[in-house]
Formats: sequence, structure tokens, C-alpha cells
Amino acid sequence: MIFTPANEQQLLQLKNWFSDHRAMYTWGGPNMTYPISDKTFLKFLTANHINSYCLLNDEQQLLAFGQFYRRLEHHHLGRLAVNPKFRGKGLAKILIKLLLEQAYSQQPAKGASLFVFRDNEVAYRCYQSLGFIETDYPETPFPGNMQNCAYMRKDSISDC
Repeated sequence: MIFTPANEQQLLQLKNWFSDHRAMYTWGGPNMTYPISDKTFLKFLTANHINSYCLLNDEQQLLAFGQFYRRLEHHHLGRLAVNPKFRGKGLAKILIKLLLEQAYSQQPAKGASLFVFRDNEVAYRCYQSLGFIETDYPETPFPGNMQNCAYMRKDSISDC
């Protein structure tokens, strides 16, 4: 497998993984609508403070995607997704481990964090298995208008 910064072509492939508003919103948050233009999609994914990475197979096929940025002194993971054709093979765990290794190689942090919808049970269990624990969001108000959303954190990457 190849772990590499995402390029525009890969980001546009990623966009095709989402076929309705609910899927796009669950993955991308309140700013992601469906349908969404290529230009707007790329704008949201290429903001200056966000690091975007892809997991590719040896044939350069896009397997998974994720982002990280600094939030409240943590490496915050976001917009994690596995290609629907390759789900159930442990790729999310590989992606998360690689994202955290990359984030910590760039700068230290108190830990890692992420948001997940509680009804996204597969993702929630995946994050728990990697040591993420649901906790209260340390600031008020909770960001965005994200009902049923959990904030999860872990203190180190050593147990990933």
C-alpha cells in the first residue's frame, strides 16, 4: 500500500463515493451538500490548515482518504472514508494509524481527536478499537449543528 498526499484527481474520485445528501453530510459535515460542484468540493478539502492523504493500492487505486489538522492542541482527524469497494478489510485502521504517524512527525500534540455520528456504528467501534474514547467537547458550544455527534479523543498514538 502507498500512503501519499491527496491530489486533485484523487479528491474528485473520492467525491463519487457519496451518492446522496445523508452520506455526504455524515462524511463531510454540515458544509458538505449533495449534489456539490467539483469546485466547491475541492475548496472544502484543500483549505490551508488541512492535511489530506490517500491510501492507494499498488495499482494506484484509491482505497481510503483522510485528513488531519490542529484543533485544541490535538491532531484532529476528519473526513475519513474507505472506498465502498474495499470496506470491511481493516483499511480504516491502517489509514488512521498512518495519518497519526504523519501528524506527529510534523509536530507534537497532546493527543488525537475526531468527531463521529453515534449512529455510524461501524466507524464508532473502529475508533474505539484504536483507543479513542468519547468525551465531552472541551469548548461550548459544540461546533456546527451536528446532532447525535460524538467527540472522541485519545492521549497518544502508542496504542494504535
